[in-house]
Amino acid sequence: MTAPLLAVRHLRIHFPQRGLFGLARKPPIRAVDGVGFNLNEAEALGIVGESGCGKSTLARALVGLQNVTDGSISYQGQNLTMNTPRQWRGLRREIQMVFQDPLASLDPRMSIGRCIAEPLEFLCPELGAGERSARVLEVMDRVGLSRALIHRYPHEFSGGQCQRVGIARALVVRPRILVCDEPVSALDVSVQAQILNLLSDLRREQKLSMLFIAHDLAVVRHLCQRVMVMYLGKVMEYGQGDALFRKPAHPYTRALLGSLPAPDLAQLGLQRELLGGELPSPANPPQGCVFVTRCPIADSVCGLNPPVLARAVHGGHSACHFTTSNWAAV
Repeated sequence: MTAPLLAVRHLRIHFPQRGLFGLARKPPIRAVDGVGFNLNEAEALGIVGESGCGKSTLARALVGLQNVTDGSISYQGQNLTMNTPRQWRGLRREIQMVFQDPLASLDPRMSIGRCIAEPLEFLCPELGAGERSARVLEVMDRVGLSRALIHRYPHEFSGGQCQRVGIARALVVRPRILVCDEPVSALDVSVQAQILNLLSDLRREQKLSMLFIAHDLAVVRHLCQRVMVMYLGKVMEYGQGDALFRKPAHPYTRALLGSLPAPDLAQLGLQRELLGGELPSPANPPQGCVFVTRCPIADSVCGLNPPVLARAVHGGHSACHFTTSNWAAV
C-alpha cells in the first residue's frame, strides 16, 4: 500500500482561557480534539461541518499557521508539528493555502501581478526575473485570468476574479498539497461552479492533492473523493464520498445532508431531517458523545461513554454507538 502524502494522527488544538487577573482557571477551548486522517496523492478530501466545528483551525495547523497542542502532522513521513518558522518556509513550496475571503487575503496596495509573483520571490529565489514573469503569466492563463489584467489592483475585481487570483498565487510555486478553506462560500452560485470546475481540473491535470473545507455538502459532493464530517472538534464520520452520501451512518451526517437541494435528496433516496438544539461550548463538551445533546436517537449510554470510530455500512467509519446496527429502523 502506498504511504499517504499527508498523515494526521490524534491531533489536538486547545486554546487556554484566562480567568480573573490572567489566571488560567477556565477549561481550554477544544477546537480540534483527537482528529486523524490521511490525504493521498492526487486526492481531494472534503471536510464538512457546522461553523465552530474546528475546520478552519485544522486548516491553519496543516499549513503551520496554528500551533498544535498534541498529536502529529506528517508530510511524506516528516513530522511537522515541531517545525520552526524557518523549517516551515522550506515547505511552503509543497503545501499552500487558499483562504476563505478572496479580497481580504490580497494586499490592496499591490497589483495582482505582484500578488501572484510574491511567493516566487521568497520561495523560489533560484528563478530570475524573466522566469518569474513567465510563471505568473502561465498560471494566470491556467486559472482563467486575462494577461491584460496583470497591472490592475484587487479592488477592481469581482469576488470570483479575486478568488482566481488567490488560487493562482497558491499554485504559482507548484505545490503538491492545496488546502482550501471555504474558498467558494463568499461567491454566488454561478461563480462557485466555475471555481469548483477549475479546482477539479487542476487536481486531475497536475495530480494535486487537495483538502477542501466547506459547510456545503453539495459542493463537497461535486469535488471530493472522500469526505470527513466534524462536530465540536471531533470526527463523526468519514468514508468514500458517494457511498457516504448514499448510506450515511451517523445521525449528524444525515442532518447535514438535509441542506442538500430537494432533487439531490431524492436522487440519494434520503429525506430532509431537521436538527434541533444548540451547539455545546467547546470549552465544556458533553461527557460522552459530543453530539448527545442534539441527537434524535441518543440514549443513556451516549451520555456516559464517548463512541469510537467503527466500521460503517458504507465501508468507511462512524463514531456512533449505533453504527453497527440499523439505527434508521429504530
